[in-house]
Formats: sequence, structure tokens, C-alpha cells
Amino acid sequence: MKKVLLISALLFIAAGFYAGRIFDERANRLLQIMQLDENDASSTIFSNLSSGSYYIPSIKKLKSIAAGERAAQVEVIGNYVKNYLTSEDFNKRFNRYRESKKPAVPEKPKTMEQLNAENKQSIKKSIEEMKKAKTSLPADQKNIYDESIKMMEEQLKELENPDNSAYNAEMDDYMKQAYEQQMEQHKKDVAEWEAKYPVGKPDFLVKTWLNSFLEVSKDVDFKAQTAIDEKGRTLFVKQEYERKNNTWKLCFRAGKETTEAARKFAQAWLSELK
Repeated sequence: MKKVLLISALLFIAAGFYAGRIFDERANRLLQIMQLDENDASSTIFSNLSSGSYYIPSIKKLKSIAAGERAAQVEVIGNYVKNYLTSEDFNKRFNRYRESKKPAVPEKPKTMEQLNAENKQSIKKSIEEMKKAKTSLPADQKNIYDESIKMMEEQLKELENPDNSAYNAEMDDYMKQAYEQQMEQHKKDVAEWEAKYPVGKPDFLVKTWLNSFLEVSKDVDFKAQTAIDEKGRTLFVKQEYERKNNTWKLCFRAGKETTEAARKFAQAWLSELK
């Protein structure tokens, strides 16, 4: 009895391994048809997932797949995507993407004294540069800079005036209060970010991506009429359909059988995520 159970277990493992090899071979053949290497495929998957798009590179190459075989290829593509989402490469890309979405820390405000000093230094530098440029002009043109230099010198005097209300110490209190409010909001933003982008869990991206596809593809009219215009372009006769987005049109071109297979796979995947 134990021997029978052992043989059964080995057969089960072997069958799984063999099925895995078949899947790998089918996926590799599909990549070859699309003229993609694994790195290009990975980049495309992540780009689509993170941006909510459904771009398919070398889409014209897929026309070589017989119409009756296209629905079966949907499962190959879907499982390839699912397997990639468990890879180390995806994890690295996701973590970089996650960090890029992290709210930036508010910059600590400078004191009025610091701002005053910086502005004075900037004006002094501009005055020096204009005076230097003035020396290279002919005598009858030197007065071109005089008015500007005079205005900046007046600004400098105003900044050096201790009674200048724009740079009094009270402003420091206002700036400090504003900064504290920004930091409080930042804490809330970070908490929301951590909830939305949990470490190592891209499920929210996948759910958004799949739900968006199901929404767009739910009402594709596969019997819609098309016509060729004077420029040789194939367009929908109904303007309503011509205004549809690229994903809707992609589903139309893929056909009912292929699209329904994609919807079935998406729905099953969503059920797993729940």
C-alpha cells in the first residue's frame, strides 16, 4: 500500500513537472513569435501594470497565430504574467515603483535672517556683474546699466534696513507653524501611502489593472461594421465606436473568442486575489 502511494506521489510530481515544461515551451514559443526576450517582456508587463495600460509590443506578429488557437494563448500569456509577479525581478521593480510614490518630506523653512542674507548676497553679486559688464561698453553706452544698478542698490539698502517688516522675527513664527502643519499632513500622507502600497504586495495594482480591463471589454460589439476611408485606414462606421479607447478596439480586433478567454482569466485571477 505504501509503495502504491509512493508511486502515485512520484507520478503526480512528474506530471506537474512535465506540465510546467510544456507551459515554459509554449511561453517561449509565444515570445519568439512576438520577437521579445524575457527582459523586454518583463519591462512591458511591469509598465502596463503600473500605468494601467494594455500595450502589446509587436502586436502584428500575433496575427500569425491561427484564430482557433488564440484563446489558448491567452492562458499562456496570463500564466506568464502571474509567474513573473512572483519573481525577484518584479519585486525589485515594484519596490522602486513603491518608493517613487512615497510622499516627499516637506522642506524645513529657512529663517527670515537666512533669507535676508541670501537675497542681499544675490543682489550684491548682480551689482558686481553689471558693473563689470559696464566697463566693456563704449562711453556713450555705459549709462544703459546705470538705472538698473541704482535700483538694485536701493533694494539692497531696504534689505539692510532693520525696520524692514518683510524680514522681521514674527515671520519666523508663521513659517514655523506652517511647517509643523505640513509635517502633520505628511504623516497622514505616509500612512495612506503605506496602506496603499504595502511592502511586497502588489495586489492593488493587479486588481486595478484587471478590473479596468473587465470594465472596458464588457460591451465590445464584435459585429460592428468597419469601412476603409480615402487614406486606406480601417475605421468604425459608428462614430461612437471610433471614439472608443485603444483597449476596446484591441479587443474588437482580437475577436470574441479571444476576448472572452481573457475576461474569463481576469475574473478567475480576481477571485484568487479576494
